[in-house]
Amino acid sequence: MALVLAALGVTGLPALAQPAAAPASGAAPADAAPAASGTAPAVNAKEQQLLERIRQLKAPRWRSYGVCRYDWSTWRLTEGGVRTTDSECGADNSRTVVAVHCDTLQVSRREGEGAWSPWRLPLSANESKTTGGEDLMVAALCANLKPAPEGAAAPTPLKTEPAPGSPAAKPGTTKPAATKPASKPAAAKPATAKPAAAKPGTTKPANSTKPR
Repeated sequence: MALVLAALGVTGLPALAQPAAAPASGAAPADAAPAASGTAPAVNAKEQQLLERIRQLKAPRWRSYGVCRYDWSTWRLTEGGVRTTDSECGADNSRTVVAVHCDTLQVSRREGEGAWSPWRLPLSANESKTTGGEDLMVAALCANLKPAPEGAAAPTPLKTEPAPGSPAAKPGTTKPAATKPASKPAAAKPATAKPAAAKPGTTKPANSTKPR
């Protein structure tokens, strides 16, 4: 093209712009989206609590250990660190309430409205055909305890009857003092003072003038 223009005597034209070089095949365009890192964002404390709650809701309500199964969703914490829940044992699903004291790893049972049995160590499947497997239940419960939240209301005491000399804590039996109603304020009495009666005047009238 330059030769043709020179032959025609045309000069002084700006140089033709050269086309931009194509980017290398391995280079990424400037506006390309960044590649995904593949890592999930960090979980904060509140989210972690909700995740734990979701896992608990997904967990089965009843857990079987030996010949008994236990209602894992209704564990209740009572005075002295004692935890209680319902259980069903044997082929006839005999229903009892079981209490566990994790500090001493002892258990107690109660049928219906009867008295609690003395505290004892949990029985294995080889030691009992009626409640065997308690050792597995106690281990699963006490190994996964969470501290009680601060400011929680005091739990209802467990009315247990532990054997003499048992290290398990005994529930308190002191009854709270009954609150007496506030005394009523004395009614104000109306004033009884009577106004002083006006006394008649005692001044004698002046003597009338005598006639001359």
